[in-house]
Amino acid sequence: MKWSWPIGQIKGIPIRIHATFALVLIWAAFEWGVQRGLGFAGALYGVLFFSLLFLCVTLHELGHSLVALRYGAKVRHITLYPIGGVARLESEIPRPSQEFWMSIAGPAVNVALFILLGVATLPLLGWRALGGLDLLLGRIQALGLERLLLDLLLANAGLAIFNLLPAFPMDGGRVLRSLLAIRMGSHRATRAAMRIGQGLAALLGLLGLFTGALNLVLIALFIFFGARQEWRGTQLRMAMQELPASTALLRGGMALSPHDMLARAIDITLRNEQANFAVFDESYLVGVLTHDDITEGFQRYGPHVSVGRVMCTNFPVAQISDTLLDLQREMQKSGASVISILEGQRYLGLATLESVRNALGLIPARSWQSA
Repeated sequence: MKWSWPIGQIKGIPIRIHATFALVLIWAAFEWGVQRGLGFAGALYGVLFFSLLFLCVTLHELGHSLVALRYGAKVRHITLYPIGGVARLESEIPRPSQEFWMSIAGPAVNVALFILLGVATLPLLGWRALGGLDLLLGRIQALGLERLLLDLLLANAGLAIFNLLPAFPMDGGRVLRSLLAIRMGSHRATRAAMRIGQGLAALLGLLGLFTGALNLVLIALFIFFGARQEWRGTQLRMAMQELPASTALLRGGMALSPHDMLARAIDITLRNEQANFAVFDESYLVGVLTHDDITEGFQRYGPHVSVGRVMCTNFPVAQISDTLLDLQREMQKSGASVISILEGQRYLGLATLESVRNALGLIPARSWQSA
């Protein structure tokens, strides 16, 4: 992923941080150090607080991810952005009950952190502020362990409440959709959750405009357009389920043998613009030679290397009875740009990411862009 770097891995899930995250730390140092007039100590406090806050955000996303793993989904990565964290799944959770538990897991982590921080903070404040309310408020305002723990406690409460708003695509909106889907199905539930989310976004936006709270306006815009985008994605996936794999099948084309030289593949590509090849050893499909394989093989070995040496032998396979959505998911899962289409054991041809995109042109835009 561009502009993001790995910082760790938990349960096989890569955790990445986006370059723009540095803007948060710069802002935190400026806010506490300059705006609040706390100097260098304040700047350090701001950086420390936001670093720990985003650790809480990471744990929140891990809550979602670990439940997704339990239900058999594969988590591609967790990436930390200035606006929060995002856990990317390679496939959706199919059952409403599973989506419910996965969605609620993130806010549940923040509730658990709130309780733990409360256990650590409240006795500390009580024991060290027996001199009265003035002393207690003074200790809370001063930079130190008590202030840090209290700020993190309140931040986790805010994260839990904010994410549980019944506004799609927030966690609360997904919880709402999962509950509605039990009675009305995923399609209608997604539409209802989107409408509720956009209605709440409109109320937040108006409140922000009347009170001058710019942050509420930004949150409202995020919820409104995020809900619309989720709805379009759902519509598109449903439309793709209606199209068979044959709509993306590239019929014809020349096949190669693993004993052919790479120069033959290059020559066919130049003459016929065929970019990807099935490779057969006698009557058995043994590999796929993609355009990337040809380019890399030529740069590394030259044109006289055998196709068998540079071809891909671990390639995804789909049946002609599968849908366009099945092809897309299988290619995402394997990371391949080419998939072989079979009818039983009989090879029919290849499908590529480009041919899948071209097949999407068969779907009327209004069937999945309407909201």
